Amino acid sequence: YYFCKKNMIQRIQSLFFLFASVALLVICYYFPVLSTEEGVPYFIFDYNTLYLLIILSSIISMIALFYYKNRTKQLLLSHLARLNITIILVLIVFLYQETKIIDIGLFLLIIPFLSLIIANYFVRKDQKLVEAADRLR
Repeated sequence: YYFCKKNMIQRIQSLFFLFASVALLVICYYFPVLSTEEGVPYFIFDYNTLYLLIILSSIISMIALFYYKNRTKQLLLSHLARLNITIILVLIVFLYQETKIIDIGLFLLIIPFLSLIIANYFVRKDQKLVEAADRLR
């Protein structure tokens, strides 16, 4: 019942938070981020630090979904999730790439990042709408 509350489902940013969370988990398990020249794939779960960061980012995105009444906390959680994704990208490119080739999973990490940016846009839009309504009262 809590998940299907009318106010949460009607807000489009909730869909973007959910999409970002699910996309992070799918990328983690199904798309390699690096591969060797011989074709051996390396997934995010092969690296403990990256795995913990991506799971944390997915959980933060899911938690932000349930803070639909507190827009400032949603913005903060979205920023934290995006920061984690950025750290993952930097770690893959600069630390773990050694002699490996960048694979499709690294590029797909941009999708949840953009999803969180779009969710932020709609949260801010809702915030402006509420502030405008408060001024009218």
